[in-house]
Amino acid sequence: MVHYAARAVPWVRVGIAAALVLVLMDVVRRWPWHMWPLEGTAVGLLAGGTAWCFDETSAAVVDTTPRRLAWRTAARTSGVLLLAASWAFAVLHARHSLFDHAGDVALQGLVAMLAAAAYASSRRRAGEATPGVGLTLVVVPLLTAWALVRPFSEVFPVFPYADGTGDLGDWATSRLLWSVLGTGALVVLVSTLAELGRRPAAST
Repeated sequence: MVHYAARAVPWVRVGIAAALVLVLMDVVRRWPWHMWPLEGTAVGLLAGGTAWCFDETSAAVVDTTPRRLAWRTAARTSGVLLLAASWAFAVLHARHSLFDHAGDVALQGLVAMLAAAAYASSRRRAGEATPGVGLTLVVVPLLTAWALVRPFSEVFPVFPYADGTGDLGDWATSRLLWSVLGTGALVVLVSTLAELGRRPAAST
């Protein structure tokens, strides 16, 4: 499994995404009031980088091998662990600049990765070879724009911007929204992997 992951995961792209997450969150740490939208960009990169881990550019060949897609999907999570470690360090390092909501910020990134993994694995089950490419092109600019403009902030406070008092952001509702997304993504991911595990291996 380790040998397969070393060859299959796009480590260069995933490593660049992890490094950019560290850089972006360090900028947020230094100037939180002015650079807060970059937190949304970092979350988008986490989602895109996670989805990249499951892309299979040689799907037409690999999908016919005895290794089940569930096994290959599990092996590819090693790349996700690198992104998770990067996010954990970034949030820990910037915790004093996150408006006393470092836990909520950490949750946003982890749920984004979980949702991306659920999406990518379900699309791979459907036969799409590289779902991560399309997802990244959408989610990074979308979450950056959402963090910058904060539309419907009273109803969907995706990226609250507050000083910890609650006057400028509804962190409780945000936590609920991300928790619901995470729960739904977990259900999709588990059901997808269970179905992949039951599916007989393809043969040439």
